[in-house]
Amino acid sequence: MNLTINGRTVTAESGDTIFLAALKAGISIPSLCVSHQLAPFGSCRLCICEIDGQSGTPASCTTPVRPDMVVHTEGDRLRRHRHNIVELYLSEQPEGSGTSGPLRELALACGVDRVRYPAGAHSTRASVRDDSNPFFIFDNAACISCARCVRACDEIQGTHALTMFGRGFSVRPTAGGGSLISETAAFATSNCVSCGACVKECPTGALMEKTVLEQGMPTSIVRTTCAYCGVGCAFDAGVRDGRVVQMIPADDGPSNRGHACMKGRFGWTYNNAPDRLSVPLLRRGNDWEEISWESALDLVAQEFTRIKGAFGPDALATISSSRGTNEENYLFAKFMRCVIGTNHIDNCARVCHSATVTGMMDTLGASAATNSLQDLDVAQLIMVVGANPTESHPVVGSRIKQAHRRGVPLIVIDPRRTELARLADLHLQLRPGSNVALLNAMGHVLVKEGLLDRAFLAARTEGIEDWIKTVSDCSPKAAEAITGVPAHLIGQAARLYGSSGASYCCHGLGVTEHRWGSHGVIALCNLALATGNIGRPGTGINPLRGQNNVQGASDMGCLPTFFTGYQSLDDPKLATLHQTITGRPLPTKRGMKTPDMWDAAIAGRLKGLWIIGYDVAQTDPNLKKVREALKQVEFLVVQDLFLSETAKHAHLVLPGASFLERDGTFTNLERRIQRIRKAVDPPQGILPDWRVVCEVSNRMGYPMSYRHPSEIMDEIARLTPMFAGVSYDRLDQHTGLQWPVPTVMHEGTTLMHQETFPKGKARFVAVEYLPPGEAASKDYPFVLTTGRILQHYNCGAQTRRTDILELVDTDVLEMHPADMERLQLRDDEIVRVVSARGEALLPVVGSERVLLGHLFTSFHFPASTVNDLLSSSADDSSQCPEYKVSAVRVEPIERDELDPEDEVELRHMRRQLIT
Repeated sequence: MNLTINGRTVTAESGDTIFLAALKAGISIPSLCVSHQLAPFGSCRLCICEIDGQSGTPASCTTPVRPDMVVHTEGDRLRRHRHNIVELYLSEQPEGSGTSGPLRELALACGVDRVRYPAGAHSTRASVRDDSNPFFIFDNAACISCARCVRACDEIQGTHALTMFGRGFSVRPTAGGGSLISETAAFATSNCVSCGACVKECPTGALMEKTVLEQGMPTSIVRTTCAYCGVGCAFDAGVRDGRVVQMIPADDGPSNRGHACMKGRFGWTYNNAPDRLSVPLLRRGNDWEEISWESALDLVAQEFTRIKGAFGPDALATISSSRGTNEENYLFAKFMRCVIGTNHIDNCARVCHSATVTGMMDTLGASAATNSLQDLDVAQLIMVVGANPTESHPVVGSRIKQAHRRGVPLIVIDPRRTELARLADLHLQLRPGSNVALLNAMGHVLVKEGLLDRAFLAARTEGIEDWIKTVSDCSPKAAEAITGVPAHLIGQAARLYGSSGASYCCHGLGVTEHRWGSHGVIALCNLALATGNIGRPGTGINPLRGQNNVQGASDMGCLPTFFTGYQSLDDPKLATLHQTITGRPLPTKRGMKTPDMWDAAIAGRLKGLWIIGYDVAQTDPNLKKVREALKQVEFLVVQDLFLSETAKHAHLVLPGASFLERDGTFTNLERRIQRIRKAVDPPQGILPDWRVVCEVSNRMGYPMSYRHPSEIMDEIARLTPMFAGVSYDRLDQHTGLQWPVPTVMHEGTTLMHQETFPKGKARFVAVEYLPPGEAASKDYPFVLTTGRILQHYNCGAQTRRTDILELVDTDVLEMHPADMERLQLRDDEIVRVVSARGEALLPVVGSERVLLGHLFTSFHFPASTVNDLLSSSADDSSQCPEYKVSAVRVEPIERDELDPEDEVELRHMRRQLIT
């Protein structure tokens, strides 16, 4: 529709407000309470306007447009009103406040150079300052009670930690319900998750980052991508005096839309940690000797050349980094194939989503998310399986909560009663390791009740008969005996999923990290195919990838079984192209997966190993075996930001550059390739990882002469059909490109499999329920599951070096209260957890989030030695380890058993637990 604003004809859409229509037309209207991430509110009264034929001065941010309306946003009356309103805002603030930021800018724009109201003629704001949050402060003196912070917490994050408290002049935002007892520590005592949405929305600086208060506002901004989980949040890094002082989530970030989590928003200060590695370290017995970069690079080349010459290329291997860039991962894979001559390269996808790769390749022919995060906006049902996104992928978790508040039904299939499980319409709280039994039972209901999409099945799939035959015996009643989930809930979930019209499924490590993890993924794909929930908006199979570039590391060919873009190693056309571009033959023999490397090292076959940005000695299962394997390697190179648990076993340690210190790209969980850009310089002398591999390669006689990561991406595009249209120029013009991008004119693929599958038709793969690798027994009566918590990330190397440590600084064991009562354990007690492989000391807390007889803990702190408990049991097809099922027992600690160091550690754990 058309309307007139300030004499200009403006085109608007139904549902637009006057403010939004003006903004689209480039007409600026003053405001303090408007946010494009929030619903219209109209509290500040600065965006008032005049409308012909209508009395008064309505707020433009809450007034919807009408055809042919005539609007005025400027004029003497409006300017006078705005002047008086800004003057009133300034008048209620103590002297010295309101002198910077948007409020002061508005004062200058409105000509308010003094406040006419005498002291005492009005009430000043209560002197409340809350410094209790580790990352930001709240100063009520600068607040104008616009409620943007409260609205952000409700509408964007969905935590509802804030509220407006008081009346009249005393009204102010507070956390945790407004207790006067804790008004100066409200954030610390509330359910605030420190996502920073309130800080970002604050227009006056009443909420402000502590880093900005301490170091000053940034003087330059660099757009980059977060280096924590796989969501791929876009950030503007604020830099001052060569240091990052602020990270602001970008409003135009396609994956995060201006939102963030605690880690991305505030967990970046590890970049300046005092224990950052700054020079290469060479082992001399039990000590470390600092050496030059030239000597370190020479040594890597010499030792790898020696081992290759003496034992052959298969005596060497590399484990690349899912935290590194696409370009770095590609070069490490190229180094192994072109310089060493082997496919012995893997990455940490092996221990998280390798089962997803296997399961989706077997059924759909492609191993990545079929849909985009934007599809959560159009889904008619959301099913979350084996994932806890509000803690592991918080921005996705917030998007799911937003959809649920709009009325979208939510099904959660998870052994734990997570936040989403509490909110869900249906929570199927199954026993760990029984995913396939439950999903097949859902398939049984779909078949029995005629909920299959027969037209889709006939046109686009094959193998349906075998699947129907398999699920015909998997009744909900039979599944109840295996899963513990009531049969009627299984039936209800199947009906909702099969009849919604658009069912969006996302899954996590609770599906993949099992003895039969690939079967669980296959069972999910079977359900989507059976109901036609593939290839349409709001549907699909969407793995929640764990690390920032675990998708990209696999895409780049850091797998022993595939080249870039999941191309077959024995493809003759690829072999010819590879020889032409790289000048070296492409090895065709499949390489070793990470668990194979441990076996080969212990057997004496693996002599040299290069590990980049991956702490296997803390995060892999069965750590006794992993540590023994590392000890057996003749020459171990570890490249990382810190002296990790793995680096402590190395012969040579190379310092790495952080994501804030280099250029490149990451690929997020929705296949979106996004730029990261260098914001600050690394510590003096540190090279980006791609330069390191180039220098070693040059020394070994294979020149790598790239000048910039963009040239590496150009080579990737030439070798990989699904990246053929990707270049830095195009990425800089877009907010990322979602592969496949087959040509330079292609805009990327937001939705896969709309018309066809990579192999023509998708294929049903019938899988039957098989039990986990371990089960509870008399000696080990509990089943332990491990995973992440909100505050920390994987091995914790980054988050443990930030102020996040003030919130959580130990792993904690969750146990059902009934089990605690039976074992006569208290909430403040430290216990010993014992498995057939090892033991760990952990503080225990009662939690109804876990089932009776089941336990949960995280693995973020090396001192906990949690992964000593886990077995080497793994998925047959992918070798993804079974992190989610370990049989253990729990014992109280006998004080006379402890040495003094244990006593100190226990006192620390107890203090933290009480806090």
